[in-house]
Amino acid sequence: MIKMLIQLDEERIKADGVCDSAKMWAAIDKTFARKECIKEVQPDGSVMYLGNPNRDNLLADFWQAYLSLFGWEQFVQYCSKWKCYDNEDNDDFPLANVDILAKLRSYPPFAMYAPKS
Repeated sequence: MIKMLIQLDEERIKADGVCDSAKMWAAIDKTFARKECIKEVQPDGSVMYLGNPNRDNLLADFWQAYLSLFGWEQFVQYCSKWKCYDNEDNDDFPLANVDILAKLRSYPPFAMYAPKS
């Protein structure tokens, strides 16, 4: 099983007025819809995208989605949570929790998008 959790900083998006969060979510949804992923909105407003178990190339699907989002500057700027959960398609293994956003923001040029304390 593989899944990806995404959350946008809606308050910052609104305050900056640079983009529209609804349009950003539509673009993110479209990225995962191409891969026939299952979308689950979480109580905190984040969205979990689950790999479609009927597809053979789930890892490739998620890598393509990752690369698409990674290359989108506004996404990286306004994303507040981006995690991947994977057990390498073995249900006997626990899901590994990889904080993509934390890793990404530890490297230039993405460090400039880290929230200011």
